[in-house]
Amino acid sequence: MKFHVLGENTKLEIDVLQRNYPDSTDFWDANWIASVIHLEIPGYIVHFEADLRTDELRDFVDELRSMNENLGGTAILKNLDSYIYLEGAMDLRGKISWNIETCYPAGIGAELTCDFESDQTYLRILIDELDRVLEAFPVLGKNPK
Repeated sequence: MKFHVLGENTKLEIDVLQRNYPDSTDFWDANWIASVIHLEIPGYIVHFEADLRTDELRDFVDELRSMNENLGGTAILKNLDSYIYLEGAMDLRGKISWNIETCYPAGIGAELTCDFESDQTYLRILIDELDRVLEAFPVLGKNPK
């Protein structure tokens, strides 16, 4: 199950493969998902495996939904292990400015940061893709904060 963030000369694709701990009922273990991050920008291609969390994707799509409804705002995908940080901010004209930071191996490896822009017309597609991912891999349990 893939979702994409697209812009001029930029393509971020995240492919969610499976749950890391499919038999777990614990909130912290059950929501880890094995993924592959693929980023193409002029002069660079980044491709690596990453462990993300379903609650991170849920929070991100909720912020994207708000951005789409309000025609403004910010949405952030922040990974607990620091494989990826993705922030999008929509201006009054509907242009979304994206900032991506990747790190592999997580926390100690090579870092790549880039900025790009996209139009709000891609936002509905991204939301739909994330909804499909979360339908296949829903957040399990409650955060015991």
